[in-house]
Amino acid sequence: MADQAFDLVIVGSGIGGLTAAITAKLEGLRPLLLEKTPLIGGSSALSGGVLWLPNNPLMARAGVADSREDALRYLANFVGPDDRWSAPARREAFLDNIAPMIAAMEGQGMKYRRCAGYSDYYDRLPGGHAAGRALEAELFDANRLGDWKAKFRGPSVSLPIRTSEGARMMRLGITLDGKTMAAKLAGRIAANKLTGRTVYGSGGALQGRMLELALKLGVDIWTEAALVDLDVRHRQVEGVHLTHEGRPMTVRATRGVLIAAAGFARNLRMRQTHQRAPISDDWTYASPGETGEALEAMMRAGAGTALMEEAWWTTSWIREGAEARQIIPELAKPHCILVDHAGQRIVNEANSYMEVGRACYARNPQAKAIPAWAILDARHRRRYFFGFQPPGGLPKAWVEKGWVKEDVTLEGLAAQCGVDPSGLLATVERFNGFCDTGVDEDYGRGKSAYNRYYADPTNKPNASLGPISEPPFWAVQLWPGDVGTCGGAIVDEHARVQRADGSVIEGLYATGNCTASLMGPNYVGAGQSIGVSGVFGYVAAKHAAR
Repeated sequence: MADQAFDLVIVGSGIGGLTAAITAKLEGLRPLLLEKTPLIGGSSALSGGVLWLPNNPLMARAGVADSREDALRYLANFVGPDDRWSAPARREAFLDNIAPMIAAMEGQGMKYRRCAGYSDYYDRLPGGHAAGRALEAELFDANRLGDWKAKFRGPSVSLPIRTSEGARMMRLGITLDGKTMAAKLAGRIAANKLTGRTVYGSGGALQGRMLELALKLGVDIWTEAALVDLDVRHRQVEGVHLTHEGRPMTVRATRGVLIAAAGFARNLRMRQTHQRAPISDDWTYASPGETGEALEAMMRAGAGTALMEEAWWTTSWIREGAEARQIIPELAKPHCILVDHAGQRIVNEANSYMEVGRACYARNPQAKAIPAWAILDARHRRRYFFGFQPPGGLPKAWVEKGWVKEDVTLEGLAAQCGVDPSGLLATVERFNGFCDTGVDEDYGRGKSAYNRYYADPTNKPNASLGPISEPPFWAVQLWPGDVGTCGGAIVDEHARVQRADGSVIEGLYATGNCTASLMGPNYVGAGQSIGVSGVFGYVAAKHAAR
């Protein structure tokens, strides 16, 4: 017998869960949002807070052209009609529900803005968009949450800066625009100290605003509420078994259960079972709650799965006794390459972080590329950020602790890293020739708008190519970390979970990183996973209401 009953029970408080809760409330349902940790926000709060939403209303308001047809054409570069996790009807449902979702959230007071210039990651492919299809939230003062501020998971970088401003900020050492952005950020920080505000950008702004909307609507939210299993009867999901603040409970769901939880990035057993070696749960940036129980519950209920071997890969700098760092914009800057232990380049370093991570795994069986090595020269360190270290040298402590290798010759650097010296020298010589002509004949680095997004606009003839020739030289060991797994339950265009045979598990919906990615093992634009998760949270709640 159930302890309580709600219309829609939502497991997980990331963007998919909060969007679904708000939508359900607007549809006249009584939703219950469950978060197993003490803090609301999920991995979405830790993220850049960007949503990839093609043909969205804010683009139209700004006079930026896009279309449903172009978006479908773009998606077709990455998935095919036989990919069950990305059936044509599911792709169309994603695109067709973007405008209604934004209208619903804006109607409640949500404040979005365009990430102007943040291009699709493959803007040169058919349907790609160089001007960008991404949105983000306006800066948000967490004090507006009142007592719930203490239960909100703040962003990983607690600065009052938007993700779209980050690329400008990283040009601090090379452009007036970068210096202006740094001064603006300093002004915001000073103003917040004077006024006592706690202003977040990125995922903190997105999820803080979404939580505020849910609270204003009176959504029931339980923290420390961990899913134990689904309540399945007669092949239909009728509710959930959980522990709430340590007490076992059963909650009935009259309209269905939506699993809007993350994947299994912090579950080493699942990662070793489903993913390629080498793998670790120490390399991830996912939220602490991403431990896979919700996905396993769906699998016990009969869910078909796909893409379990994949994650949202990102190059990670792992330092013993210190916080790990994602190294992404740094690789797009001139005077830097990524090599394997044979000294060979692996990939277009300025491409999608997902592509860089997959390239490391693809190369690893032939020539060790896990970890790979980022090779930098003195100009990279003089002009650009590295791991939040401003332009300038590198701290001596980093070298002393072995976090960074340093040498006045490339041969000496290679020896320190265990990289083949002759291979590295040949690679650098070839790469430096590309820098002279401005054309990367091996990987095409610098051709796309996305390649140039984090590059150096003052560097000619190619904003992303600069020779590695000025000592001292540095090397940094990079691992294929991730911001979450991206394989899981297969869902249809209504976000309903399907069995392996394609039949629907009645009463069970899913969205987010616990589902198989709509774009397969590809990351096609900034905020792809968050955008898809939010839209299908909206879709699930609308379907449950019907």
